[in-house]
Amino acid sequence: MLVTDIDAASGGVQTNSRTLLRELNRRGIQTFACVRNYYGLPSEELVDGTEIHRSPVWRRSRAINGFLYLADTFFWLLRNRHRYVVIHCQQMFGPAMAATIAGFFIRKPIIVRITTVGDLGEVKHIREMPLAWLRLRLIRRVSRWVALTREMADELATLDISSDKITIIHNSTEIPVGAAFEQPVKESKRRVLGLEYEKVAVFVGRLSAEKGLDVLIDAWQLIGKHHPDAHLLILGGGGDYRNVETNLKEQCANLKLDAQIHFVGHVRNAKDFILASEVFVLPSRTEGMSNALVEAFACGAAIVATDIPSNQEICEDGINALLVPVADSKSLSDAIISVLDSAELGQRLGQEARQKAERELSVDAMVDEYLATYRQTLRLKP
Repeated sequence: MLVTDIDAASGGVQTNSRTLLRELNRRGIQTFACVRNYYGLPSEELVDGTEIHRSPVWRRSRAINGFLYLADTFFWLLRNRHRYVVIHCQQMFGPAMAATIAGFFIRKPIIVRITTVGDLGEVKHIREMPLAWLRLRLIRRVSRWVALTREMADELATLDISSDKITIIHNSTEIPVGAAFEQPVKESKRRVLGLEYEKVAVFVGRLSAEKGLDVLIDAWQLIGKHHPDAHLLILGGGGDYRNVETNLKEQCANLKLDAQIHFVGHVRNAKDFILASEVFVLPSRTEGMSNALVEAFACGAAIVATDIPSNQEICEDGINALLVPVADSKSLSDAIISVLDSAELGQRLGQEARQKAERELSVDAMVDEYLATYRQTLRLKP
């Protein structure tokens, strides 16, 4: 697996990469990962059965780091070509470029997974990057593509990639023992977490502009009037890109919502907070496929999310979630209030969400699909 960052504590790509490698190892498949050494870790290390090779990083220059990763990974692929049979790239930038260049010298199938869409998506960005013409020629060497959603698959098709080379595999997560729609589970998690609030709503994700948290904070003005005992927990940090954490905290202060909205920061046990809540909220303007949303399904949460294509992939409005228009604080507040008003509605939505997760969003289901993709690609190898 080629992935620029696997060591960060949070992040969808990092979580997916670690999960997939761990589960492949459990099934007796030898795995390797070539990553960038952002955190001063050993250049060679065995982690959960995966041999990790970390390329050097010069923190002052993104361009130099890109070249270092490309060159170092290229030579690792050549030196170790007899030890692996498939190259799996997480994203079509540095990892895919290293794999496709190495492909001129080694005959290994290359699978590339893309994770973003729209204005923030990889298809748009690769067309705008330096040497775009060369990058677009190199990705012709990719054997198979994995998209998280139908929307991503459609974007890949705009690069003249044949539909029979694209597989859709959703994100996945472990299914917890308890569920948010079970009152004893909810009460137990609240005691463990020290949450003494009467009603809890939770958001999990980066505090970046595309997540629509400004709309959720505006919506909370009305929610707070209907349910003054309800509290919103915002889990996650701002990160390196499009960070709006400071703006959001100022917005809360200006609206005098500090007593009801709590910035918890990054936590490792996000599912515990989801299990402790009445409602999980995802007000995003755009998403690839939210890992937090998949976790909410697994937890059997009552979900309120925006009506965007990636959410529609697994959310059925009125069945396992309530979908609202993007950037519509009134519709968002109405949906959240309806869940807070009705324990029966929240339970019904949560039960349907949990059943969807058990059928389609488990880790085992995801790994089965990747293994089938690897095997199919190996059969198609020229």
